[in-house]
Amino acid sequence: MQKIFIFIFFYPFFLLAQSDTTFVDNKYLEDQLYIDLTYIKLLDLPDQITQTGFSYGLGFGFIKDLPFNARRNFGIGIGLGYAFNTYFFNVREDEQNESNVLKSNKITMHTVEMPFELRFRTSTPEKYKFWRVYPGFKLSYVFANNSSLKQRDDFDVRDIIEINDFLYGATLSTGYNKWNLHVYYGLNELFTNTKINSYDISLRDIRIGIIFYVL
Repeated sequence: MQKIFIFIFFYPFFLLAQSDTTFVDNKYLEDQLYIDLTYIKLLDLPDQITQTGFSYGLGFGFIKDLPFNARRNFGIGIGLGYAFNTYFFNVREDEQNESNVLKSNKITMHTVEMPFELRFRTSTPEKYKFWRVYPGFKLSYVFANNSSLKQRDDFDVRDIIEINDFLYGATLSTGYNKWNLHVYYGLNELFTNTKINSYDISLRDIRIGIIFYVL
């Protein structure tokens, strides 16, 4: 009798557990939180500037997943996040004096970024490991920056370089499961020259690294 009572008491919980394991969410969303880590390569360097050290970037944020079809494996993602990118390079203050090279310049940009992605993936309601190809576009607003120079205290690299407030570029994130390649290709200039500069600057950047998506 005791065994029968125990069976009757626990049977509803057993059914509930079974129903939870077989539940299929046909309105699932994917890849709504992200974090990326990239190596940065400067492009279109003028003779007065050389890249040094290891330039890098780190970003994270939220992307709203908006599927377009019933299978929910095609759609778009629109997001908002934060990133900082650090650039190491040498710049010559006076182009007439080739020996006057200022070393270990570092500029760090803090940005609010707005990614947009087209989303193609092989996901299903039951499959959490899948392939993804997300081409897209990213707009960033530089709300703060700082620079440092080890060689001289009386010179700030921002005296001859102005940082653009808005940056934008093409992006691609692709891979399987948690491991994904992430590429950003800058389409506009990082810096412009100030009035006291005698040479033109038209630097852009390419960032290559990994991106993790969750939820």
